Amino acid sequence: MLWGIAAAVAATSLLLLARARGLVVVDVQGASMEPTLYDGDRVLVRRTPPTAVRTGDLVVVALPHTHEFAGAEPWVIKRVAATPGEQIPPVIRRSWAENDIAFADASVPQGKLLLLGDNPARSGDSRHWGFTAGDSVLGVVARPMRRAR
Repeated sequence: MLWGIAAAVAATSLLLLARARGLVVVDVQGASMEPTLYDGDRVLVRRTPPTAVRTGDLVVVALPHTHEFAGAEPWVIKRVAATPGEQIPPVIRRSWAENDIAFADASVPQGKLLLLGDNPARSGDSRHWGFTAGDSVLGVVARPMRRAR
């Protein structure tokens, strides 16, 4: 009984410390980030302003409000493919051309990001929904916490 109370106190202390430092734990759902992250893994996310996000970062963002994501979890984890002022990656340009998504410029506009999943065959990302608003970023993945397999 005493060990259970001690474990609960330790877990609560850790949670409070994480919150005080701007950290959040997010569960990975789905296969879009394999082989980097797997369904059921958890990640420790550092709350980060959109201006601090860099190409290559793993970020947690709010889902776009489209019918494709109705009923889905509110957050997704993706890799940043391009930030404001950078060129739109060829893989995204090709996908947009094939799907008649219009883009006026060859670079990412201010306040926007382009995101990709590490598993393209299983990922809904900027190839499908276009630009992501920078203010939809919860934060950058600071540390993956793999579940036992």
